[in-house]
Amino acid sequence: MRFEFRLPDVGEGITESELLAWHVAPGDEVQEDQTLCEIETDKATVEIPAPCSGRVEQLAAQVGQIVKVGEILAVFDAERAPAQQFSGEKHAAPAMAVTPAAAPLAQPAGPVRAAPSTRRYAHQQDVDLATVTGSGPKGRVLREDIDAAVARVARPAPTPAAAPSPAIASSPTPAGGERRWRLSGVARAMYDSMSRAAHVPQATTGFAVNAAAFEAARARLAAHTGQRISYIALLIKALIPALKAMPQFNASIDDQTLEVVEKHYYHIGFAAYTDAGLVVPVIRDAERLNVVQLSAAIDELAARARDRKLAPDDMRGATFTLSNWGSHGGQDIFGTPIINPPQVAILGMGRVRSEPVVVDDSRIEIQRRLNLVLSYDHRLIDGVTALRFMQPILATVEDPLLLLADA
Repeated sequence: MRFEFRLPDVGEGITESELLAWHVAPGDEVQEDQTLCEIETDKATVEIPAPCSGRVEQLAAQVGQIVKVGEILAVFDAERAPAQQFSGEKHAAPAMAVTPAAAPLAQPAGPVRAAPSTRRYAHQQDVDLATVTGSGPKGRVLREDIDAAVARVARPAPTPAAAPSPAIASSPTPAGGERRWRLSGVARAMYDSMSRAAHVPQATTGFAVNAAAFEAARARLAAHTGQRISYIALLIKALIPALKAMPQFNASIDDQTLEVVEKHYYHIGFAAYTDAGLVVPVIRDAERLNVVQLSAAIDELAARARDRKLAPDDMRGATFTLSNWGSHGGQDIFGTPIINPPQVAILGMGRVRSEPVVVDDSRIEIQRRLNLVLSYDHRLIDGVTALRFMQPILATVEDPLLLLADA
């Protein structure tokens, strides 16, 4: 029986995805739930399993192609076509049809060996992987192969000079030319999120605090436990009591009913930079974890983010977000974190550094200082409320023993 398998809805309103890799080829015999292909949704790579056992007749999409939900991915010859189609952890209504003879679907050549990151790089460089000869093991295409292909295109073979034409001269192309590439995956998710944020009247307030004791506490905890302790983990522990005391910061606004939705659970997102762009993994029920557990969760999620192994559920549902621009660079001293709707606030932190501080009228002291920046939705939170929210957090940075008050 002929079965047309269509791109399923993998959740969270995703309407299209980029096809990163096929794990099968036309003519292959596959088993139900065997990995069929990989797609990239907003910020995550998702493996799509085969919906049935049978023979692959056709692959209807090319690697690098943007496929909309409901469009045909593959066609199977199956003894028993499935009654349902894969959709995340569940199944959705099938999109099965026995169709009359029609124009044959495009049959791609054998699968090109390349890592998902290499495929994304090729897509950004506008290079067709099928035209590239791989220099890696078993013909795997590497980034340098993509660069070589781009260089060949940039050095076209000389052409004979044409006779002068009386045609009207057009505007000259600037030296260096131009390149266009389509926003997809992480870049598209950032575009969509920041476009939503542009409609939020955001206010920002910055703070500087003596972080010598904060830094010392981190070092002592690391020495005592033998594990890396993250500044973000310590800041989350300082943040939770403030969110409990002022729940409007751990909330969202329902624009339809003009109601404030306070969340009495604490799913804390943190910004993690990857080669593909910025993603925000979420630590669920952060209030239940101690500093060591928080640090381990942060490291584990950040590693999976860098390896593009985060699932969509790992990046949804945050009630508040922390951004740490201090972990990159070192010359910048101030940043403006942007709210990630529907959240109403975000806290950014810089790098702990030595700075001269005027202690009184006659003395300047070198202190270990930390800059913290709070951005908030001004429709719900005003500047005075923001100052009140930050006071216990700043006090805890200056005296980490206060963390024991919420133990």
